[in-house]
Amino acid sequence: MAEMNTAKGKKPDMTPLVDLGFLLITFFIYTTTFTKANVMRFATPKQSEKNTSPIKNSNSLTVLLGENDRLYWYQKPLSDLNSTDFHSSDYSAWGIRKVLTEKRNEAKNPEHFTVILKATDKATWKNTVDMLDELAIVGGMKSALVDLSPKELSLYQSITQN
Repeated sequence: MAEMNTAKGKKPDMTPLVDLGFLLITFFIYTTTFTKANVMRFATPKQSEKNTSPIKNSNSLTVLLGENDRLYWYQKPLSDLNSTDFHSSDYSAWGIRKVLTEKRNEAKNPEHFTVILKATDKATWKNTVDMLDELAIVGGMKSALVDLSPKELSLYQSITQN
């Protein structure tokens, strides 16, 4: 502890300062707001549970997350895909949320409707989280995160360069 020389040679009592320190620590602990982390569940199947049957195009929607907060979706087989099949949208309630709701309602088997998310190199983490939020808001559909195929990447690049 620090020493103070007084005129009579006595040292001041530092005990009240220690008590004050503990009171301040207690005050700050009790007045701090503790928040729970917001966690979104994203279930991935175990190796034994993986379904190898193909997903029907009429019961799925593929969404490409692009740059500048834009996304592109299509509902066609990859082998028949061309650049005119890409539809542009945004993350608003009248954008992708409306598309998700309409496509799920049009599906032959809505309870097994699947959204396949594919992020480009230009997509941000915020875009991925926003898309997962939209899926949670709409609800009632399965989703998967998948890498872009070379054909999808070249078609995406052709439509974004124009």
